[in-house]
Amino acid sequence: MVLHLCNPMSCSGFTVNIFGGCSMFWVAMAVLFFIIVLSRRWIAEAINMPWSNFGAFILGYLAMIVAGVVSCNSKIALGAGIIGCYIGAYFGGAVFGDAGF
Repeated sequence: MVLHLCNPMSCSGFTVNIFGGCSMFWVAMAVLFFIIVLSRRWIAEAINMPWSNFGAFILGYLAMIVAGVVSCNSKIALGAGIIGCYIGAYFGGAVFGDAGF
C-alpha cells in the first residue's frame, strides 16, 4: 500500500477543481483563524473556560496541516484543525492560565 501525500504549498496531489482542492484548503486555513479568534470570545468566556490562544493556534494549525497532507481533503483537515484548536486551547489554558497567550 502506497501512502499518497498532498503538498499544500505547491498544490500537488489535490484535485484540480477551482474550489475543490488546494484553494479550498487555504480558505479553510483562513476560516480556522476566525474560528479560533471568535471561540475565545463566544465560547471560552461564556463558560469561564481557561483558554490559550498560543495553544489553539499551534495545535489547531498543526493538526490541520497534518490531516490535510495525509487525507488530501480540506473538510477533514478543517475538522481536525477545529478539534486540535479546542484541545490545544484547553490544555494550554490549563498550563499557562488565562495570561493572554
